[in-house]
Amino acid sequence: MTDSAGELCQTYQVPKLAEKIRLYILALIQAPLYRFGELGNILYTVGKNMMEGVVLYTMFTMAENELKVAAMLAVTVKFTYPGISVISSNYTSGFIDHLESSLSSALQIPRLIKAHIGIGCGQALGGIFLFFCYPPVFAFLFHGLSWCNYLLVALYFLHHVFDGSAQIIEGRTWFKINEISLRNGSRSVLSDNFWVIYAISQNVQLILGQFFLWGTLLLTSFYVNQLSSIPIMTAVLLGLVLVVSSKFILPLAYYHDLKDLRKNRY
Repeated sequence: MTDSAGELCQTYQVPKLAEKIRLYILALIQAPLYRFGELGNILYTVGKNMMEGVVLYTMFTMAENELKVAAMLAVTVKFTYPGISVISSNYTSGFIDHLESSLSSALQIPRLIKAHIGIGCGQALGGIFLFFCYPPVFAFLFHGLSWCNYLLVALYFLHHVFDGSAQIIEGRTWFKINEISLRNGSRSVLSDNFWVIYAISQNVQLILGQFFLWGTLLLTSFYVNQLSSIPIMTAVLLGLVLVVSSKFILPLAYYHDLKDLRKNRY
């Protein structure tokens, strides 16, 4: 067994970066489910990092200088996220186990798409709660409330509850969709390079996320005293629109053109 494994390692050539990118693009072209889902992931990554690049810095500045709850915000996230992770992971693991044990791949897809709708709702609500934490919006909505400092903590907590749990659930359901559409699909060139395509996808989202995060942080530094100015509000609102809408691209495409997706075997 050791010899055969060694021979396999010797015969397999790791694709170069250009070939990996070509395989990723090929997956986008040939697998409709993967294409629409990946488009939603990319737009969500761009939107969320645009929002965080503006909102988090300004929100924590307001929480520290005006509301005096910056430490409470940090502690809230640190001690609540593990609980969110445990609950979401347990629920999703049972859901995936049930799908795999009782349904064929073709019947698993509709259930996974319905789960994706729930994920979209969770991440949309998370984005809205984060938008409410943006200082000009927060001041406009909750000006004059004596307990607005605690309200900021509650809004940020709700952002993490909805967005965090949705991301954890999506990590499993989206991977399962990838397995069905790429790894177990009819196109051998995609199934044979599943992990290469998956890794390139993660790297694309990481690079885009960092680019838009640091880009909007730079923009914020220019307008730190003009948070209601057109450029910075445009960045926040565009980020919000992308976060709220992006995860519904896959369900809308699936239900709008179901016959075509089936014809192409996902």
